[in-house]
Amino acid sequence: MHFQQSQLTRSTHFTLREHGFYVSQRDGRGQVDIAVEIPYEELLPVRLEYRRAVPGHPLRWLGLGLYALYVAVAALSAWPLALAATGLLVALALYYAWNNWWHQAILHTGRLQLVLADHPRDRRQVRAFADQVNTHTKAYLRREYASINPLGYIEPQLRRLAWLHELGVLSTAEARALSTRLTGRVSERRIRSMGQRLEPLFVN
Repeated sequence: MHFQQSQLTRSTHFTLREHGFYVSQRDGRGQVDIAVEIPYEELLPVRLEYRRAVPGHPLRWLGLGLYALYVAVAALSAWPLALAATGLLVALALYYAWNNWWHQAILHTGRLQLVLADHPRDRRQVRAFADQVNTHTKAYLRREYASINPLGYIEPQLRRLAWLHELGVLSTAEARALSTRLTGRVSERRIRSMGQRLEPLFVN
């Protein structure tokens, strides 16, 4: 499974590999900015954030607008066609920036924050891929780490189950059931009866 997005200033490629999530980003000249494989053990949590990021201070845009107005007035007095062409180019540049640079979809992982352009045409694909990353990672961690051995050391296995539960790989019920199989205790909480603290119940 993979996802790829190309922009004027960079291209991004994501791939779900056997043991990790591969990320590659290149600039507009094809030079590598990021090339890393994140192990699935370090990937969660995965979530998407949408952000509008208009660059610079508003005063900078005001100054740019006044300068563009000056150029337009100067061009109007000499070359009316030049004014129309300039206005068209500015409009196209602003439209491209609005759709490709100023609307961002940020893929948050446990290790990196990856910035994508929030293109309307591939918004659904980005969401679907983020869901795939989350589902695939949890399935991998469940397959590799959710099995238990009651004859082995219990404490490391309990810590591993708590880690999987914290990441959302195991539900509360699943983590509790596996912990019970390991320890033989129905609950880790002590029971009070007639003012006395009793040990938790055992199932074996």
